[in-house]
Amino acid sequence: MNLKTGKLKKVLCVIFALTCVVSAISFGFPQASADQSLEDMQRQYDELEKQIQENEEKLGEVNSEIKDNKTKLGKLNSEINAIESQIDILDSRIETLNGNIKSIQNTIDTTTNDIDEINKQTEEINKQIIETNELMTETRALLLGRIRENYMAGEASTLEIIFSSNDISSYFARKELMSRVSEKDASLIQNLESKIEELDSLQKQLAENKTALEAKKTELGTQIVSLNERQTDLESSKSVQEGKKSEVDEKYKEVQGVINELDQDSEEYKAAIKAQEKQMEELEAQIDAYIKANGSSEGDTPDENFNNDGKMMWPVKGKTTVTAGFPSYPSGGAHWGIDICVCDSSGSTRDSNGNSLSLGKPYYAAQGGKVIIAHNDGGWNSGFGNYCVVDHGDGTMTLYAHSKYLNVSVGDVVQKGQQLGAIGATGNVTGPHLHFEVRVKDANGNVTRVQPLNYVSCPGY
Repeated sequence: MNLKTGKLKKVLCVIFALTCVVSAISFGFPQASADQSLEDMQRQYDELEKQIQENEEKLGEVNSEIKDNKTKLGKLNSEINAIESQIDILDSRIETLNGNIKSIQNTIDTTTNDIDEINKQTEEINKQIIETNELMTETRALLLGRIRENYMAGEASTLEIIFSSNDISSYFARKELMSRVSEKDASLIQNLESKIEELDSLQKQLAENKTALEAKKTELGTQIVSLNERQTDLESSKSVQEGKKSEVDEKYKEVQGVINELDQDSEEYKAAIKAQEKQMEELEAQIDAYIKANGSSEGDTPDENFNNDGKMMWPVKGKTTVTAGFPSYPSGGAHWGIDICVCDSSGSTRDSNGNSLSLGKPYYAAQGGKVIIAHNDGGWNSGFGNYCVVDHGDGTMTLYAHSKYLNVSVGDVVQKGQQLGAIGATGNVTGPHLHFEVRVKDANGNVTRVQPLNYVSCPGY
């Protein structure tokens, strides 16, 4: 099961509160609920879209006049909130459509099975009709033959039987024979009538089957049309949602740009960083919850396909440096991993032209295992950007974030030293690096974020 990306949170909510009095536009955001109809969701989505467009127009009109970064943040935050609400509505819409599609598909499967059963019954009835017709033909031929024989021989009266009999015993013998012949004729006629009745019944049942079959085929056609409409709607909703995610990612980048311009000693900057840390902590908690529900535990025996040798390797080859450690940044904010950068012999992370030495460099699985989480959409993802989590089968998990791209997907089994992706700058970063975490799930299901350097060692040079 994939970990569903946590809902994008309201970044800079404190700043928004501070700046709403200086021309920031606030919205009331309707929330989609499970029992809402698709039409209600669409209406709410359209209302939000209208508000976003109005705010964007106003932002464009006064952008050149805005000198206060706080005001810019307030306006950007307003749009982020609206777009996030649209994404939530699209989530509900996609979930509803998936449910509808599943229900319609089940009905289609049932109807298809009904049609198959009717076809089988029809084939059996047709077979019985053919057999009955053959028996009727045989019976009719026998009866006609009997009538023809009687006609040719003429009916024998009782006197004829007496006078033609040599003695009383032969009389009774001939009388018995004639009686049996009459009984056989009667039996043939009765059998023929029975077959006619049976044939009429089979033909009536066949007609009913054909009517039912046509009705089922019509029903099936309607269901297929409905299914195609729902699937088209689903694909369209997913496409729109991807566009909205890209849109909100761009807004986050704009916000980050404004934050970088703020005085780091200002209250606004501190509030912004705190809001971002809260957003990241919420995602971290969601990952913990997913690991708790789906990850391996201490004491488990790793799958033999993992080739887990019990010792992790450093995930980046070449000379590297740790630019931020566990469990906090130098500023004091929580940091549940280590940030690894490629560097030169002097320890610099950039070349003589100022270009990052890390960007695009491959990174590797610290240990063999199975990919249980993977997001490779280039989105914000609550600040992690492109990231993945590998379960090593013994209760340890490793997380790799801010990737330029991933080479793996959920369910992939990877080997120690296998490339997972490339170092990037997706999500909330100040520069390209690999964010690397180790988490442990104990036998009781508790998940702990632990010091990565207790499991891996930076190679010495």
